[in-house]
Amino acid sequence: MNAHGTAQGCADFMAGATGWAVLDDKPLDPQTYPGEAIEISRYAGRHVIGVDSGFETTGCGLWIQLPPLEPGAHALKIRGQSGSLHVSVDYALTIEAGRGR
Repeated sequence: MNAHGTAQGCADFMAGATGWAVLDDKPLDPQTYPGEAIEISRYAGRHVIGVDSGFETTGCGLWIQLPPLEPGAHALKIRGQSGSLHVSVDYALTIEAGRGR
């Protein structure tokens, strides 16, 4: 396991982590998850990330939680970075009335 999958690796990664998100031109506050032990397992008999069986690692990062969305079109932008990792995604979301309730 490399240092990124350890509690110390997460602490180092999060020390330089910055990010933001905007939903329909309104800023969302990211939540910081400093590091939690997680287990990655096989799904439906498929290999995960090139590993024959499951493994344990530490997950951390900046996360956002979306509020319930009204039907219609929505725009979500997410930006973040830590070290050499950069994330930049734009989502065009369409919520249909009466779905998923």
